[in-house]
Amino acid sequence: MKKLALILSLFLVVLVLPAVAQEYEIDETQIYRSPLKKFLNNFSFTVTTGYGKTNYSHKLEGFYLIQSATKQYIADNNGQPLGTEFDVYSDWFNNTLLAETIVQIDSFNVPFQPLINPVNNPLLKSDLDVFNADSLGLGFSGKGTSIPIALSFRYNYQKFRIGLGYMFEYHLVKPFAPTEGTEPLGIRNYTPNFKSALYKRYWAELGYRFYDFWDYSFAAELQIGKFNPGGNFNSGIIQRGMYYNLGISIEKNLSEYFRIILKPSYDLKNYKIGIPGLDKVISHKQPTFFLQIGISITLPEIPRSPIKSDHVQLKHVISDPATGRYMEVRGQPIYKRQNPKVGENHRKLWRYKNRNKKKINPY
Repeated sequence: MKKLALILSLFLVVLVLPAVAQEYEIDETQIYRSPLKKFLNNFSFTVTTGYGKTNYSHKLEGFYLIQSATKQYIADNNGQPLGTEFDVYSDWFNNTLLAETIVQIDSFNVPFQPLINPVNNPLLKSDLDVFNADSLGLGFSGKGTSIPIALSFRYNYQKFRIGLGYMFEYHLVKPFAPTEGTEPLGIRNYTPNFKSALYKRYWAELGYRFYDFWDYSFAAELQIGKFNPGGNFNSGIIQRGMYYNLGISIEKNLSEYFRIILKPSYDLKNYKIGIPGLDKVISHKQPTFFLQIGISITLPEIPRSPIKSDHVQLKHVISDPATGRYMEVRGQPIYKRQNPKVGENHRKLWRYKNRNKKKINPY
């Protein structure tokens, strides 16, 4: 009898339990997932700020540098010495202007006349220092510093990313020093006619996530865009092309939706500024190094669990308390550090953390 009872028990287990299990098995087609959220999950947006340093440099090829006691100008160098009357230009960094026409007079015949009239202004020959920039290889270089704030929006496909971005940067410009070797000649620093500016830039971005290590990701990103230096620069006489920025995005993945970013990058840009009345330009280089920090958020494809007590760290299926339908949810906020494949918030147990000062063992 005991053997018969055992056989009947095994028979019931084999036949009945699969039927019971099948009754509670959830069909994948029964789980509701929003198609809109699934589509939006391919997009991320990033906000960063940081520090930028720009190196400015230019050469005065084809010009003379004219220096008085208080001012600096440039004049056309057509291969001939300056005559007794010539035009000089100021602000050749950002807004070249015809400053005045200088007439050099002999100090033995005519008394000194100060700078009063901006046109046909007499000067003693001894009041001007004239430097041939071609023979000296004369140019100027200086520094600028920036505080950038950038916002970008991108589409992610596997390890590739493509997007658009916008940045504005509060920029400070310092005086430019003359080329090395010209200091003994008494050439002073060149000071632009503004100290601060608001630069803007717009770009398209292409990136590739080339390496993942635990919860870190590394991505190479290329930006190609337009640079707008603002109202301090005369756009009517400036020729400016595209700029290029190459950077490495180092991303700390707190979750699959939220990450902290540290991004060093370097961009190449330059422009040419025209000289009114002359068929000449001055080329300016202004490469910039940026170090930015910020956050990047990917839009979740599933909602947070409506059950307040639900803190399950893995994605899971629940029955919606409001509608009764099955839905896939997450039990953690997007910024919560977690491993989406394992569901562990931390690799170190609470009992070993510094915050657990009393060393309480909750296990």
